[in-house]
Amino acid sequence: MLDYMVVNGEIVTPSWRGQANIGIKDGRVAVISSSDLELEAADYYDARGKLVIPALVDTHVHLRDPGYSHKEDFYTGTSAAAAGGYGTVVAQPNTAPPAMDPASISSVIELGEARSVVDFAVSAQVAPGNINSLAQLKEAGALIFDVATCDVPDAWLVLTGKDCWAIFTRAAELGVPVAVYATDASMVGAFTKALQDQGRLDPLAWAESRPPVTEAAEVARLSQIARETGAKIMFRQISSTASLDILRSVKASRPLSNISVEVNPHHLFLTKEDLERLGPVGKMAPPIRDSGTVKALWEALCDGTVDMIGGDHAPHTWEEKMVGEKDIWQAASGVPTLETALPLMLDAASRGKITIEKIVGLMAEKPARWLNIYPRKGTLAVGSDADLVINDPDSSWEIRGKDLLSKCRWTPFEGFKVKGKVEGTMVRGQWVYERGNIVARPGYGQRVLCHEG
Repeated sequence: MLDYMVVNGEIVTPSWRGQANIGIKDGRVAVISSSDLELEAADYYDARGKLVIPALVDTHVHLRDPGYSHKEDFYTGTSAAAAGGYGTVVAQPNTAPPAMDPASISSVIELGEARSVVDFAVSAQVAPGNINSLAQLKEAGALIFDVATCDVPDAWLVLTGKDCWAIFTRAAELGVPVAVYATDASMVGAFTKALQDQGRLDPLAWAESRPPVTEAAEVARLSQIARETGAKIMFRQISSTASLDILRSVKASRPLSNISVEVNPHHLFLTKEDLERLGPVGKMAPPIRDSGTVKALWEALCDGTVDMIGGDHAPHTWEEKMVGEKDIWQAASGVPTLETALPLMLDAASRGKITIEKIVGLMAEKPARWLNIYPRKGTLAVGSDADLVINDPDSSWEIRGKDLLSKCRWTPFEGFKVKGKVEGTMVRGQWVYERGNIVARPGYGQRVLCHEG
């Protein structure tokens, strides 16, 4: 007797698509059978006419907890994740206190165990001050080491090749993947000062302070260090054609590349014209680029240069954004993405821009593999966690901030009409989200460990 069955749905993975039933026992997938094979279960879900995909995995989520819970917290953020089809999220370390030492990492894990409704992991911020403590950060529970070269407090910046070499080398020894935000802080500082000296306060000044060269120059430098150390590196939020060209070349130079590439949904669906329209609502780092870059990012999704879509979910209050309405420099940087990323991608699939199979690879399987939690997460296979999403491919609807579960209740995609909607999200055999409602208690989510497959 199975605990639960999802029947008559069309299952989609990167390598297979077809109608089948999924049988669940003790939170795991116990059987995947043809639709005409009779199996008994305590309860059933009829997914006829729906797509059934693995629950998504996001390695890049700012849950703001602890320290900034007025923007988001573990419960509201993971509720948004569940509504967006995510079964596993990795909490970013820019909290207060930051997740830079074992005690702070343990504190974040305790918050997640008390409040999360989906499964979660924690990333540690690595900086010059804690380079010699990487083993302790791993032991405390960090699943990722995050490195930033710009747009973080000065004490967190990793600016020298010597420090990057030390971090990448030690991470390789420890078997911990490293996520890098690569932007040249010295150029950004110079461009910003020049624009501010000119009295520029408009939204496009933000984009001009961070032109593509600021990203590409740092990507070129760090990708060479990454290649030589053999560390498992992911370049976060890549947003320029020049960076793509560099990374495409570096990845091609090694048969088994240790380098992965992430893009964010806002760089796939918004352009600089939207930044003019949105003003501070469209402010994020890196900034929105031109339409030619958007086209190049989509091409990189399809040719394999880009490995995963990470949300960079970065909510702020409306007031924190609108303070920059007349002065873009004052607005908080970042946008929420958890509830809109999959619907936007499903809509793109409905228009023939990408396949559902490719979406599942970019948003579930590849992130899980990079985190070393596959095949426990990121797939639908016998023995994997029963983490799945029911999608209605024919549901057309309008994205509205007031309908979102994220605490900030606004979105840069306000008014976008999309086709494809998350109907339900299951984590370890239990529904956590059903038709607009969170049905899991706070604390249902569990911490995910690596090497579980």
